[in-house]
Amino acid sequence: MVEPNPLPMRLRLAHMLSLLLVGAVTVAVLGMGMASAWNLRHGFNQYIAARDAEQLERFATVVESMLVEAGGVDGLRAQHMDLRWLVHEFEYREGRGPQAATEQRAPGEPPLDPPDGFLRRLELVTPDGRSLLSRPLHGRKDGVIERPLHWNGAVVARLNMMPVPPVPDSVQSDFLRSQYWSIAAVALALWLVSLFGAHWVARRWVRPLLAVQATAARLARGELAARLREDHSGAGRSAEIDDVVRNINRMAEGLQTLESARRRWLADISHELRTPLTVLRGEIEALIDGVRPLRHEALVSLQHETARLGRLVDDLYLLALSDLKALPCHRVDLDAVALVRGVVDRASQRAAACGLSLGAELPAQAAPVCWDPVRIEQLLDNLLENSMRYTDAPGQLRLTMQCDADTVTVTLDDSAPGVPVGELPRLFEPLYRSDPARSRAHGGSGLGLSICKAIAQAHEGSIDAGLSLLGGLQVRVRLPVRVSGGLSS
Repeated sequence: MVEPNPLPMRLRLAHMLSLLLVGAVTVAVLGMGMASAWNLRHGFNQYIAARDAEQLERFATVVESMLVEAGGVDGLRAQHMDLRWLVHEFEYREGRGPQAATEQRAPGEPPLDPPDGFLRRLELVTPDGRSLLSRPLHGRKDGVIERPLHWNGAVVARLNMMPVPPVPDSVQSDFLRSQYWSIAAVALALWLVSLFGAHWVARRWVRPLLAVQATAARLARGELAARLREDHSGAGRSAEIDDVVRNINRMAEGLQTLESARRRWLADISHELRTPLTVLRGEIEALIDGVRPLRHEALVSLQHETARLGRLVDDLYLLALSDLKALPCHRVDLDAVALVRGVVDRASQRAAACGLSLGAELPAQAAPVCWDPVRIEQLLDNLLENSMRYTDAPGQLRLTMQCDADTVTVTLDDSAPGVPVGELPRLFEPLYRSDPARSRAHGGSGLGLSICKAIAQAHEGSIDAGLSLLGGLQVRVRLPVRVSGGLSS
């Protein structure tokens, strides 16, 4: 198997991220530069024209108010007002010039010079186009802005304003060239910043991905102890990469646990099979050598060991079936209360022989269910056998049963000794025994509770263990009244 080379992947991914970021910034900078250049070339004159139209509107409003104050155009003429004085008054009212009250100006006194530009482009004419209070404009008439002046509801005059004269080509070219160079310098600076930023971001993203790739390769080689360093601060990596790191570590832990369980399975199964085989071989050799006479007792002992070995093989086969697929069950309609009562009655005599009292709290009414009676009896027998095997005498066992519309719950409590809390989740693992309370000295294959779990899952139920109020172990089985698979499977 050829191992992947991390270097090409790192370069490809880093280049892709860098080019993506730099390309996005480049497009944004070029778009901004082109828009700015177009706006400088075409938008500046439009801005000047809009500003002139707005200024002409304000000036016309001031002139109309002065018409009202003077009593019309004739009143302005009587006060020897001309266009220059109107502009000067407009500047004053706008807050940009000194006060020039008409009553302070003697007739014939030259007016103050208004700002250049605006006055030279203005013309005040009568409605029929004759010059009024100003000299007529000379030059091109295209682009002239017109604004009628109203007094007493009628148009008494009209203001005309010439557009701003065009800037000479040389001046315009120099201005635009300087602006273009400024835009180019800013664009270059932004592009360089984006290049370094893309390189930093790419390295920051790629580094943990390379670590994930290296760890995954080690796991593929069988190094199940490999782990990734997790960033608990939350500031070093993105949330998505942190999730990938945590999932890789959880996967590695799961694989390591499965591998440990597999090795433990092989060791435990070898030990469990070796014990009865060793006994059988020893007794057979003793019979062959004549050390032990061939009597009925010897044959019974051989039969006992053979049965023990057969039960162990059957249990292993049953667990293998439950791992490969759902445990075969043949479900029929029956009364759960009657089934549990029969199991308890059969176990009472063995419990008494072990010095234990077995009590049962069962519902008075029947509980119709759809179960496999053989499998459920096997489950309950295993639970009772486990409790009787590992409960000290004198002691007590208590089985309670609760039924509702959807679920039947069977709880079995026993007295001391108990099981440490940390070992409770492992009780249903195959071949697991808790020491010293559940030691191998009490016999059994160590598969009983595992088979109980397989049967409960085959009925879409659950089983769990906890501490009993009697001082020992409590096992609770929850089974649905009717399994979704129907009457049989």
